[in-house]
Amino acid sequence: MKSKICFLLIIFGSSLFGSCSKTVTLNRMVPAEITVPTYVQRLLLVDRTAPQSEGFSIIEGILTGEAPFEVKNAAEATLTTVQQELNTSPRYEVIRARERLRGGLFAQTFPTPLTWEQIESLCRQYQVDAVLVLEKFSSDFIITDKKKMVKKTIGTGNDSKQIEVEGIYMEGLASVSAGFRFYDPETRNIFDQVNYDKTNLWSAEAETRTQDAAMLIDKVRATQFVGRMAGASYAKRIAPMNVSISRTMYEKPKSNPSLAKGSRLAQVGQWEEAIEAWHEGLNQMNERKTGGRLSYNIALGYEVMGDLQEARIWAGKAFTDYGYKKGRTYAREISRIMIQEAIVQEQLTRQNN
Repeated sequence: MKSKICFLLIIFGSSLFGSCSKTVTLNRMVPAEITVPTYVQRLLLVDRTAPQSEGFSIIEGILTGEAPFEVKNAAEATLTTVQQELNTSPRYEVIRARERLRGGLFAQTFPTPLTWEQIESLCRQYQVDAVLVLEKFSSDFIITDKKKMVKKTIGTGNDSKQIEVEGIYMEGLASVSAGFRFYDPETRNIFDQVNYDKTNLWSAEAETRTQDAAMLIDKVRATQFVGRMAGASYAKRIAPMNVSISRTMYEKPKSNPSLAKGSRLAQVGQWEEAIEAWHEGLNQMNERKTGGRLSYNIALGYEVMGDLQEARIWAGKAFTDYGYKKGRTYAREISRIMIQEAIVQEQLTRQNN
């Protein structure tokens, strides 16, 4: 069975151990975490994080230390990232609503769902099949510090040296809580409802708190960064996405020159010729380990060319014929990829047709 998934191939030098292999990076599409009905082709993104009242949002901001515009910017970054990530997938045509609905700014729980009359009105207005809503959003940025010995450079040029002085170690912890609902007007069903809590930690150290504060990320950028993490996570939940995977390609030992010859051919994109070279290597007298590496490389060549069936066969041969344990692991990985590919094809059926 020939694979229909396209690859982007990059070869970037020797492996960590450097002496006998190179690393090949492939882009492969993995399925969405959930399968959205295929009749959903045009998807509307809606921001429902406008405050219920400006006065309440100001009071809440004072209590939490977060200004409403800061939270709004973080929510905007979250939804923008959802849109950007979905646009990298062939799954949907994504439309962004112009209006910002009142709902869950600073909210810890989901607000009452939008009515189906509201959802259907949005669908008619934007000519879409379903509506994805950022229903609630809250953020926080906490800074802590403690005394610590830090390094300081004194002197200049050849006379410079480092000494340790008492200073301040500062940490900034940003967190967001973002809640999404996926409304399916076809069935009048909230197809998906999920909340993402994301955090990230930054640090800086210097002699004084003022120097630390200047070096540490500010809370506006920090909460936007974590909001983007939440947005990217949700996009992967509902759409097949490309991910990078790494493979090992062997080019030694020198006792079998076909290994290196095939590797050189692969590095210039001549994968069919590379496979032929590795087959020639198998016809020579080999140690079992060399035969395993040749079979492994042949499997890699077939994977790059999209023939997963042959890739799995040759990865299996590396183990069964030559006892090369990495071949067994690779064969299992190819089997898992074949299952994933079938799911991706199902999730993209409408697009392919």
